[in-house]
Amino acid sequence: NRNAYGIDLNPLAIFIARAKTTPINPQKLMREYFSLLGRLEKIKDSDIKKPDFKNLDFWFKEKAIIQLAKLKKAIREIENKTIQNFLMVALSETVRYASNTKTGEFKLVRIKGEKLEKHNPDVFSIFRKKTEANITRVNEFYIEAKKDAWTKIIFGDSSKENGLKENSIDCIITSPPYGDSRTTVAYGQFSRLSSQWIDIFD
Repeated sequence: NRNAYGIDLNPLAIFIARAKTTPINPQKLMREYFSLLGRLEKIKDSDIKKPDFKNLDFWFKEKAIIQLAKLKKAIREIENKTIQNFLMVALSETVRYASNTKTGEFKLVRIKGEKLEKHNPDVFSIFRKKTEANITRVNEFYIEAKKDAWTKIIFGDSSKENGLKENSIDCIITSPPYGDSRTTVAYGQFSRLSSQWIDIFD
């Protein structure tokens, strides 16, 4: 039953935070999710539009690109924007695991040699796993969240003025400050591919 602000400089973090702090009716969400899975099987390779960003073929195998593009098309067809955004979060996670990157790294590091040759991610299975885990969490949130409490997500620098009134905050939770190349650069790289796929930036 607490009102909350969230502040971040990373556009992907903002997108995810907004999607995950918006209550969604579980029944409507499940209907849209199962409808999406049904449509997905009918999308032809000729129906999709691949994203156009630098080094796409370096970071993704052709099969993964096609499957990710089909997922994106199916999600974009959903009229309910809240549900569409929720499913785009699962797509953003899927992008990371379907890419040719080492998933244990925050920096963009490509898999090499024999591991890359054998790398054959099942994009749709990854998406289903991520989505269903997120659905479980959002269902709990929908039940537990007080309807008269609000969350506002601000795209900005938490060390600067963000329009919050003086002495209006009871508790502040913050991550360690960024600034060195090990964390700052990695944080940006970590979200780049996902952001490009879901059109946060090109």
